[in-house]
Amino acid sequence: MTLFNKKIILSLFLSFLLIFNLPLQAAQTADGPVETTEKSIHKKTKKKKTKRLRQKKKRKKSPSIKKKNKAVSSPGSHRVVEANDLPIENTFQSPVVLEGSTIQSLVENELIHLKVSRRLLPGDEISLQLYDLTAKKMLADINGNETRNAASLIKLFVMLAVYDSISRQEFHETPEIEHHLYRMIAVSDNGATNYLIRRLGNGDALQGIMIINALVRRVGFSSTRLRELIPDGGKTYANQTSAADTTLFYRLLYEQKLISPQYSQKMNELLLKNIHDRIKTPQIKRDGVAVADKTGYVRGLNGDCGIVYQKSLTNGCDYALSIIIENKTRPSDGGWGKKKSSVIRYLSDRIYQTLKNGQSKS
Repeated sequence: MTLFNKKIILSLFLSFLLIFNLPLQAAQTADGPVETTEKSIHKKTKKKKTKRLRQKKKRKKSPSIKKKNKAVSSPGSHRVVEANDLPIENTFQSPVVLEGSTIQSLVENELIHLKVSRRLLPGDEISLQLYDLTAKKMLADINGNETRNAASLIKLFVMLAVYDSISRQEFHETPEIEHHLYRMIAVSDNGATNYLIRRLGNGDALQGIMIINALVRRVGFSSTRLRELIPDGGKTYANQTSAADTTLFYRLLYEQKLISPQYSQKMNELLLKNIHDRIKTPQIKRDGVAVADKTGYVRGLNGDCGIVYQKSLTNGCDYALSIIIENKTRPSDGGWGKKKSSVIRYLSDRIYQTLKNGQSKS
């Protein structure tokens, strides 16, 4: 009996041990020891944190990531626009016009501003004249008498000589002549210009040049000289004029004293058809103000001279404006001409707005 009881007790004890050890084995087989599992979790967490810290450091160090983040804009954000992205006219911070200041001082301040902002380079020379055609007085004169490369501005004086010869009945105003006059002035066609110079000399270009120069001297354009036909490609550097001469041309045209009222009117109508716009700014167009002008461009020279018929506005006045920018080093930069066109538009717009508001006329 005692032996049986001992056997039962022993079997129960072994069963108990067997039952007690099973969960421990199962735990070790499935997930490993609890301690080991905690260590691995701790290591993984540490790795993730280290990775995040490295990524943050990279973002701070890398300038390319910074730039990229700035460039990408969310729907509610505003893109930062670089100065080079804007039209040049819109990048200027205009000096304030002080009450009682003259147009002369306004222009002088603007030119200082343009030089400081590098819109005018150290080698850029500028001639500017502003003449109030209504009050018959000069409002501004900067290097007006400086002789400049004429480029296509010489075409004003070729047109004058053609109409002078027609008025003298030296040849007739045929549809062919009218066509070449339109081409020369409205679209600045060089071939049409050379045709008219030869036509003035009855087929002889040199004779035509002499006729034009004789007329120019007789009328009083002291700096203007035609020395050559316009070469192929338009690279003309021998012909000359000045802002003073182009301003005088438009003064006489406005007063209808170029040849006669009839021919002055014909020339004015042609100049109103000019398709190249520099002194005729977007604001002038929006206001519906007419501009009769002629542009001139060749490497190292950019100009536009004409009449702005602002008198149609309440406080406005009709005025002649001549702006010629010359750089005798003839910059090879292909953008030089475009930048100077923007300077001409900027100056024209500042003058226009000032006169429109009835300021600084004295």
